[in-house]
Amino acid sequence: MNLNYSVMVKVAGLLTLIEGIAMVPCILAALIFEEWKAGSALFPVCVICVCVGWVILTQLKFNKINLHLHEGFLIACLCWVYCSIIGMFPFYFCGSDFTLIGCFFEAVAGFTTTGCTVLDINLMPHCLQLWRAICHWLGGMGILILVLSLFPMLGLSSQSIMSAESPGPAFERLGMKINESAKYLYLIYLGFTVMEFLFLAVGPMDIFTSLTATLSSISTAGLIITDENAWMFEDTWSRFVIMTFTVLSTMSYLTYYMILRGRWREALRNSESRAFLAIIACSSVLIALVLRLSGTYSSIWQALKDALCQVVSMISTSGYYVCDYMNWPVFTQIVLFLMLLVGGCSASTSGSLKVVRVLILLKLVKRGIFRRIHPHAVKPVRLEGRPVSSQMASSVTMHILLFFGVIIIGSVLLSLNNLDMETTITAVVGILANTGLALGEVGTSGYFGMFNGFSQLVLAVLMIAGRLEMYAIILLFTRSFWQPDKVKGI
Repeated sequence: MNLNYSVMVKVAGLLTLIEGIAMVPCILAALIFEEWKAGSALFPVCVICVCVGWVILTQLKFNKINLHLHEGFLIACLCWVYCSIIGMFPFYFCGSDFTLIGCFFEAVAGFTTTGCTVLDINLMPHCLQLWRAICHWLGGMGILILVLSLFPMLGLSSQSIMSAESPGPAFERLGMKINESAKYLYLIYLGFTVMEFLFLAVGPMDIFTSLTATLSSISTAGLIITDENAWMFEDTWSRFVIMTFTVLSTMSYLTYYMILRGRWREALRNSESRAFLAIIACSSVLIALVLRLSGTYSSIWQALKDALCQVVSMISTSGYYVCDYMNWPVFTQIVLFLMLLVGGCSASTSGSLKVVRVLILLKLVKRGIFRRIHPHAVKPVRLEGRPVSSQMASSVTMHILLFFGVIIIGSVLLSLNNLDMETTITAVVGILANTGLALGEVGTSGYFGMFNGFSQLVLAVLMIAGRLEMYAIILLFTRSFWQPDKVKGI
C-alpha cells in the first residue's frame, strides 16, 4: 500500500505547533505559582514543539491532495498517539518521578477526555494541572477537528479524516463544506467555554480552578479535584453551572448550529436530544427515590440533587463525582452503570455507544418482535419520521457488537493483572466509554494506579479506540487495510 508520508508529516507538524502554543499558558502558570522545576521542564518542550512545527509547515510544500479513506483512518489513529507522546513529556520531566508509561497514560487520558489518572493529582504542580485541563479541552471537540478547519491552507482534503475522527451524523447536514463546519463547531465550543468560565468565576471558585474546571467539564472529561480545591466543588452554584454546561456539551453540536441558522423546527424534532433529556430525568428520579426509601438520604431534595449530578456525570461520560456512589444501594449503581453504557448524543464531546444508536437498536428489537408475529409485514424502522436505511441499521448493529467484543478482549487482557472481576470488567467499560470511572477498587476516584505497566498500556489503547469509536484502531490490524489490492471475499 502506497502512503502519502509527506501529508502525514505536514499534519504532524501542525499538531506539534498547536501543542507547543497550548503549553504557553502552562508556562505562565508556572511563573505565577513559582513552580520553577515544572516550568523548566515545560519551557524547552514548548520551544522545541513550536520550532519543529513551524519548520515543517513553512518548509514542506505540495499541491492540493485528496487523501484516500485508508490514509484518513491511519492519520486519525497515529495523530492521537502522536499527540499523547508529545503531551506526556511535561509530566515526565517535571521532577515528580512519574513513570514513562504512567505519563503516557496520563496524556492519553487527557486527549481522549477520559479524565482518569495513574498519577497523584495532589502532587501535580498547578502548571501541569492546567496542561492536563488543556489536553482535555483540545481533545473534547477533537484536536483533529481543529486541524480540519486549517486544512485548506495546507492544500488538503479533509473528508477521509472526518470519516475516522467524527463518526455519527454527517457534517453535510450543515449544508457547508467540512472545514467550514469544523470552524463553526469550534466557535460554538469556544463560546460555551467562555460562558462557563465567567459563570464559575463569579462563584466561590478562584480564577485558576474556574479555568481548569471549565476546560475539563466542557470537554466532558471530568474535573481536576485536589485536596486543596475540593471544597469549591461543594457549592450549589458551582455544581449547577458545571452540570448545566456538561449537559449542553453532551448534546449534539449540530443542533446548536441549526438553532443559530434559524432551523428551530429541525432542531426541536431531534429525537436523540429528547430521548437524552428524558433518560436523565427518569434515571435521576428513580435513583433519588431509591436513595430516600433505602434510608441512604434523609432528604429527598438532597437525594435528587446528588442523583442528578451523578447521572449527568455518567451519561455524559465526564466521570466526575459529587458523592461516593459506592456506598449507594446496588440498584442505583446498576442504573449509573447503564448510563455509562448509553453515553451522550452523537456529534458531541461525549463517548460510549451514543443515544441514537441505542434508540435504533431498541427499534430494531421492537420490529423483530413484531415480525415474529407478522412475518410477512413490511415495517421499516423510523427515526424522526424518516425510515432508517438498512445500511445504517447494519452499521449500528455491527458497532454495538464490536463495542462489547472489545470489552471482552480488554477484560481478558486486563485479567492478567489478577484484580477482582468487578474492578476488571467495569474498568474496561469505563475506559472504552471514555468515562474514567468504574466500580470495585477504582470506585469514584478515577485512579488506575493499581494496574501494572502492561495493563496501563492496554487501557491507553482502549481509550484511543473508544475515542475513535474503535474502527480506526481495529482496521490497522486487518490484512485488507495494508493490502487493499489483495482483498479476499468474506
